[in-house]
Amino acid sequence: MAFEITFSKKAERDFEDILNYIDSDFGTKAAFHFKDIVIDFTVLIQSFPEIGSLEQADKNIRAFVVHKRLKIFYQIDTNEIVILRLFDTRQRPDKR
Repeated sequence: MAFEITFSKKAERDFEDILNYIDSDFGTKAAFHFKDIVIDFTVLIQSFPEIGSLEQADKNIRAFVVHKRLKIFYQIDTNEIVILRLFDTRQRPDKR
């Protein structure tokens, strides 16, 4: 069964913030690479939704380290996967 992937408002904001940060500090090529990583991850979890580690079992929240500096938190519902947050340690290394 293929899950529909949606982004929470916070995840959309995280995505834009990280994208802008990467583009301004590392350039357009790196920003495109970041987009590709996120897209590839959404394709991956459609087929393997439980690939991430279970962070909060009671809420079915999982996390997956997509890149050494990017962790994505998501929640599996009946027929959709909601991307909750994207966390880039380069921006806030104290909150790893």
